[in-house]
Amino acid sequence: MQDFNKLYEKTLLRNYHEAFFKLFRIPLDWIAPDNRTFTLCGSSHCNGLCAKIMADAEGAEKCRLLAIKRIAEAKSTGKPVINRCHAGFIDVVIPIIVDGEYQGGLSIGQFTDHQVDSEELEKIRKQLDFMNFAPDELENYFRNTHIFTPTEMEGLIELMGTLGEYICQSHARLQFMESISRTDPIRAAEEYIQRYFVKKLSVDVIARYVGMSKSHFIRKFTEQTGSSPIAYLNNYRIVQAQEMLKNKTLSIPEIAIACGFSSISHFNRQFRKYTGMSPGTMKRNG
Repeated sequence: MQDFNKLYEKTLLRNYHEAFFKLFRIPLDWIAPDNRTFTLCGSSHCNGLCAKIMADAEGAEKCRLLAIKRIAEAKSTGKPVINRCHAGFIDVVIPIIVDGEYQGGLSIGQFTDHQVDSEELEKIRKQLDFMNFAPDELENYFRNTHIFTPTEMEGLIELMGTLGEYICQSHARLQFMESISRTDPIRAAEEYIQRYFVKKLSVDVIARYVGMSKSHFIRKFTEQTGSSPIAYLNNYRIVQAQEMLKNKTLSIPEIAIACGFSSISHFNRQFRKYTGMSPGTMKRNG
């Protein structure tokens, strides 16, 4: 897994946080893979009631335990977790999964989905009985709290999921390009093929990823590896397919898809080309 622990230090994410707050007046936070929260959001961007609760030792502990619970749920399910905290606010954790691995999460919250009435205010006051509120103080906090409709909340969650994926992909690409400057780009291309062989890859995509023109990339790749990029990709896929054929529970169509081939006929042709036999023959003889 990449070093996403320090992703919050990147200017990119901080800029998103600032823009998000200006648009919606609610905090956007990055949850690091080690579960640290408030890596972006300071007290100046917190709802006044949240800031007051977190300044209290008992209140801060309640917030910490709730955060741990919802992060664990988001991490295990891979889906957004929406809940209402002890202050009556809605909080959302959006887990960011890249290549099947949890990389951290985005958190938004400190808003409501309706106007809080006197009965709810009294219930919240009881839940926060460890706090000392002046007359009308709690009511004033909620008067200044943003209200989102269910449709707006749905849009927010979709936006955050898309934003999180984009942030992680951008961060990964920057790290990858930085590594290319220190290593051999052709070796980097090989590693890229080996990592993403299941996906629909083309010479254009691979060449662009390592920062080379298509013609120059093909020439240098062929010189260094002894095969063209496409031949290298197909050969690598066939090698993986040969290993999968040892698993008797997998069908040949399943193996073809799992190895990135778009059709069974293409898989069969390439398999015979590289091994001299059909996948069915190898499966029976294996």
